[in-house]
Amino acid sequence: MKAGVERLGGQAGEQRRWGRAVRGGGLVGVSLCGMLLLGGCASLTGAGGTTLREDAPKVSTSKIHLTARNRAIYDVLAGELAGQAGDPKQALAYYLKALHEAPEPELARRVIDIATYLGENDTALEAARRWVELEANSVDAQRAAGVIEARAGHPLRATAHLRRFVVLSGKPYGNSLVLCGALLSQGVDREVALQTMRALASDFPREAYAHYALGTLALHLDDNAQALASADRALKLKPNFKEALILKAQAQMGMNQPHRALRTLQDALGKDRGDVGLQLAYARLLVQLKRYDAAREQFRALLKHHPDNANVLYTLGLLDYQLGRDAEARSYLQRLLRTGEHSAAAEYLDPVHHLFNTKIIWLIQEIPVLHKTAMGVYNEALNHYPGNQRLLYARALLADKLGNLGQTEADLGYIVQHHPDNAMALNALGYTLADQTTRYQEALGYIQRALALRPDDPAILDSMGWVQYRLKHYEAALRYLRRAYETFKDPEVAAHLVEVLFASDKRAEALKTLDAALKAHPGDTKLEQLKKRFVP
Repeated sequence: MKAGVERLGGQAGEQRRWGRAVRGGGLVGVSLCGMLLLGGCASLTGAGGTTLREDAPKVSTSKIHLTARNRAIYDVLAGELAGQAGDPKQALAYYLKALHEAPEPELARRVIDIATYLGENDTALEAARRWVELEANSVDAQRAAGVIEARAGHPLRATAHLRRFVVLSGKPYGNSLVLCGALLSQGVDREVALQTMRALASDFPREAYAHYALGTLALHLDDNAQALASADRALKLKPNFKEALILKAQAQMGMNQPHRALRTLQDALGKDRGDVGLQLAYARLLVQLKRYDAAREQFRALLKHHPDNANVLYTLGLLDYQLGRDAEARSYLQRLLRTGEHSAAAEYLDPVHHLFNTKIIWLIQEIPVLHKTAMGVYNEALNHYPGNQRLLYARALLADKLGNLGQTEADLGYIVQHHPDNAMALNALGYTLADQTTRYQEALGYIQRALALRPDDPAILDSMGWVQYRLKHYEAALRYLRRAYETFKDPEVAAHLVEVLFASDKRAEALKTLDAALKAHPGDTKLEQLKKRFVP
């Protein structure tokens, strides 16, 4: 294994996970030399008060009077040292003290970063308010304050800050408005999120993207009527708005109007037959309606014109897997890997098998009694191909099967550190932490990053549902798990959905889902365990 591959568990891992939050410019970037200068020559005195040199000049023992800024420098350095020691709570206390002593925007930003990481919401709110006081025209400050106020349950304050954020971002406003909707979809109370985005849309009534952002948020929060109304409003302002057309069809599906949804997309395709986004949306809608053969034909037609489209290859692979066409599914997923795009579907192909084009190692991975042998093979392969993402990912999966959480976290953490856009590794790391530890906020961060890269990936949706369940956000958990299960009838996803349904006192739906999943996957271990737990 490459020497640079460090274990992410323990103190060193804690430093790497949040260390960026305690480094930067201004007071935050002050050097240790500054701290030594503050102490003057006092450091020349050894243990027990013995001077280090006989002829050294006498050092004054009078108390040093520090200015507010020097005290802040001291506290920043103390916070840095606490961070290096793996104690983020202590670091936060020092940084907050420094912010009070010498208010600077960068200090406020650092306090927000660490407080958010620790789930210290009141502290994050205090720092956000101080930041906008110090830097009222900062785009970052207004955006952060808007999100934090919304999470604190203050829609009026949130709207004011997000409105300012949009204006400061400059025209065209579309990207910043859509970003506001996306930010409000995570960690904000449902009604607060909708109230904030409605007010923001009303502030920009002639912006199609404002209504689209509100509709997208509403769809995410299961308010299909609002989503449909917003999509129509956006389309009135911008008739050929492709994303709004897709949103409208999704809202119609949510309102149990499948024929209207199909008509919406068919009409749109009639005007722009070659639009890949519309074609994908139409094919996926056919999957939702369980018209699998028709959907498969749509995807195959798309693939003829776009042979390297990762989304098409990914969906065709899952679809053929669902239809029992294992050979075709493997072929599509192999092609997917060759595109260089990462997807949760790639788990169906062993990375070492793909790398060395041999069935032997793949078979070893599949036979439990040979797992230790497989681990040796991976270790040896990594000696020859240090840092290889696919090898590291494969070893992480095997380590998970062997119950070696440290190795799993180390390998996935290395991938995430060196390849921050690897959605597959982000998802795997987040799910592992959510499922096997109590580090739920950290897990949520990784999964959020994965979902931002692949918003429709059922495996990532499943992970998001599971971490929301661990955080006891049952309503949010159900939203994600239902979306995942709609497009990917995997027994593990079904088990997660059933678990959360029971936890949410939705027993009838839980039993119905469990019964259907057991019929589709008879004998599945997790489903059978749920049956023993919940069915008398």
